[in-house]
Amino acid sequence: MAIVVLWAENDHKNRAELLAQTYVAQAINISGGTAPIVIAGLDTLVFWGHGDARHFCGLDEDQFLETVSAWKKKNKNVNTVEMISCNLRHRQGTYTDSYTMKVVAKLKKKHAGIVFKALPVAVSGMGVSCENSILKWQPASQTWAYVGTPGKEDKFMWAMCRKLEEQMPPVGIHNGYVNAHNQLNNTDYLITHKFGVSAGPPPVGAPPKGTVLFENCSRNHMLSVANNSYVRTGSIGALRAALADIK
Repeated sequence: MAIVVLWAENDHKNRAELLAQTYVAQAINISGGTAPIVIAGLDTLVFWGHGDARHFCGLDEDQFLETVSAWKKKNKNVNTVEMISCNLRHRQGTYTDSYTMKVVAKLKKKHAGIVFKALPVAVSGMGVSCENSILKWQPASQTWAYVGTPGKEDKFMWAMCRKLEEQMPPVGIHNGYVNAHNQLNNTDYLITHKFGVSAGPPPVGAPPKGTVLFENCSRNHMLSVANNSYVRTGSIGALRAALADIK
């Protein structure tokens, strides 16, 4: 049994290589039409790259499935494809289907025997499916944060990311996304604050109109940040374990 980590964008090179090292595997750049190779015992393809509702690793859903087919042709035992990225499970508020939904619609015709996995559909504390998500990565701590929020706009998602990062150096003292998230939970911040938006016209030095603010609220208020966001964090070794089957 073996895996290969496939990447396409330059800013994913180092993290893909680190993930590969964790599993004593190869990391291979698939951009530029790089041809698949034979790898002894290969049964799992792990893709890590930028993703949204239209593209993943620079590929639309048909190109992605063609890439999987090419690797399967060279390595007959491939039975699992893992997709590591943000927004693959979500419509981003403007599209009819997520990237993975479009892939799933074509699975039975082309790859019925392969299990496809990705990060789970982010669901808020109130049980609302998110429409935007992001997978953040911090090289220094080798930790990640998967953050999502409901609604057609992604401004609350970015605000949640900012709140996590404020706990980390150089602003805060809690290194890594795991420690940052634990700090927010330990202080009950997420259940005692809600998302707000600056209405303006703002006073001198205040955030511009439309800027996301965090406002105090009563504990467990239905509009609290905890109820209206999704946050999951982990180390590089826990990333693949966070993936779920795409059905």
